[in-house]
Amino acid sequence: MRSQPLLIGSLCALLALPSFAQVMTLNDAYQLALAKDAKLASSEARLEADKEQKDQALSQLLPQVTASMSAKKELYQLPNNPLSFDENTNNKNLQITQAIYNRQALYGYDQAGLKVDYAKLRLTSAQNELGVRVAQAYLNVLLSQENVALSQQQVATTEQRLNQVTAALKVGYSTKVDRLALVAELDNAQAQLTTDQQQLVFYRQKLKVLIGQSVPDVLPWPQFSPEGLTAEFIQDKSWLELAQNNNLDVQLQKKAVEVAQQEVEVRASGFYPTVNLGAYYADASGATYFAQKNDNKAIYLEMKLPLYQGGYDSSRVREGRSLLRSAEFDAQYASMDATQQAQEQLSNIRASREKLVALKQAIASGEAYLASAEEGYRLGVRDISEVSRAKEKLFSNRRDQSRSTVEMLNSLVQLHAISGQLDATAIAKISQAAWQ
Repeated sequence: MRSQPLLIGSLCALLALPSFAQVMTLNDAYQLALAKDAKLASSEARLEADKEQKDQALSQLLPQVTASMSAKKELYQLPNNPLSFDENTNNKNLQITQAIYNRQALYGYDQAGLKVDYAKLRLTSAQNELGVRVAQAYLNVLLSQENVALSQQQVATTEQRLNQVTAALKVGYSTKVDRLALVAELDNAQAQLTTDQQQLVFYRQKLKVLIGQSVPDVLPWPQFSPEGLTAEFIQDKSWLELAQNNNLDVQLQKKAVEVAQQEVEVRASGFYPTVNLGAYYADASGATYFAQKNDNKAIYLEMKLPLYQGGYDSSRVREGRSLLRSAEFDAQYASMDATQQAQEQLSNIRASREKLVALKQAIASGEAYLASAEEGYRLGVRDISEVSRAKEKLFSNRRDQSRSTVEMLNSLVQLHAISGQLDATAIAKISQAAWQ
């Protein structure tokens, strides 16, 4: 009888093939997706763009140098003068300005640094989210191919029993009712097989899009002890505290609060003066009626103090403070929500562990009961419906076992993601523990 998932045999067969046979674990799939994911590439490009804002903000504090040149040719007449005048003028200007005190530019530079930090967190969040997407797609393929294998076995065993009952019917050891029941059972099994095959095709295509290449014919089924997996990943960490502090949404919201605080300062700095030190050189020469030539040099210090702008700056400061309060409330909610999600995934992992332990025992008992029912039917003391019920329950438990295995791994991945721990190292560690 089948005491382990059907794909164990398939995996063993794959491992026995020559070295070119491809075996893809969850970590392998994630590494492929890292190099192919467009959303992650977009976040990386956005980070590079946001880094430029820091240079742009710094430029407002550095010297500003401008130069200009112009040439003019003009033909005109003066009043009460019949003569025409031809005037040529050439102008050359060079000006240098250095900000001595510009509070708004200083705050703007600090704010640009915060935006870069925010972009880095957004990139980490994209990597985190990619890990979740890859894990879900990979685990869905695993579950689908296991369901297909179970359905194929159910169809095969039902066909075998149908053939046996048909042969027994010819010699009077069975009834037409038994045969009709098995025909209906076979139709149901074949319908389930078709559904499982369609789902497998769908999930394989999703995984193929994520990793950017074809998926191997068979993915290796995970081999782990539920108790061992729980002991390795759950017992040593305070996941609720990690979720409360390290969840990437929480970190993004906290960084948004810092940006909002800085934005209030930037807007309030509009009330402060700006002081600039400057120098310029100007030369104007030409053949003119007045025979004029200028050669000007100057060094100057200027201060600009805004006095009244119609209430614009005051309104912007009030708006900034309201946005800051909104960001603070968003950060509080994100922290509470992350803690709640982590608690839910911890409960799911523990429930899956207990369910897998119970299902292991139920499957062992179901196999023993099925063997007894089949022997009783052979001896004529059990009917075919009892055998069918025993088989149906056994297949149902095996499906539940496969689903609970996948759910436990998925919850473990989700827990790492919610706690801000789902990076390449975590994926590799989960993959090693589950596919050791």
